Amino acid sequence: MVVVDALFAVQDEDVARGQLEHRRSHLPERTALDDAEAARQATATEVERIGLERLDHAHRQKRYEGEVAAVEARLADLDAKLYGGAITSPKEATSLQDEMGHLRKRQDDLEGQVLEIMELIEPLEAELLALAAIGESQDATLAGARTLLDETEAAIVADLAASAERRSIAVAEVPDEVLARYEKGRRSFGSSAVVRFSGSDCSGCPYAMPAVEADRVKFMEAGTLTDCSECGRLVVR
Repeated sequence: MVVVDALFAVQDEDVARGQLEHRRSHLPERTALDDAEAARQATATEVERIGLERLDHAHRQKRYEGEVAAVEARLADLDAKLYGGAITSPKEATSLQDEMGHLRKRQDDLEGQVLEIMELIEPLEAELLALAAIGESQDATLAGARTLLDETEAAIVADLAASAERRSIAVAEVPDEVLARYEKGRRSFGSSAVVRFSGSDCSGCPYAMPAVEADRVKFMEAGTLTDCSECGRLVVR
């Protein structure tokens, strides 16, 4: 019976390992992490989009402000020239005043455009601040999800290691020939490669054993290992 019990122990550990590996590949903690990463990426994408829009407005604002500065510098030069005593001709003075008038109008237009851009930038900056707060919250959620996934996977790895150790101990009690037959059957029958004889049938077989075959098994010594003639599983009397 020691061999049979050991063989069933090997099968139990193989079943446990399969269940643990299936659980590890379908962890809700991993799904939660994937969802958190997707949400964080969506926020980052939105931050990038708004940031680029704000940067484009900022470049335009800087360009207009540069033009305003150039107009102001030109006005200062013309004002100094007009009132510095260098102009003696009324015609030339009138020409300078006309140019200064055009420049002031240009200055007003440019400053108006700067203000319009500033009004466009303000809500974008507010959105970026709000998204930054959302991002911080999502980062915390991500960290928690990663920690939980790591802890869950570590527990599964520990269970797999413990199962592997128990299997190794059980395998040592199973003859190589029996283990080879079991491994061959496991490829086809999975968790029921080895079953017990129940009543008059192989408990893993979907079909009833022929009476002759059932009688053959019935008269075997308890704990004897044989093959089911119907399905091919290992059957323990």
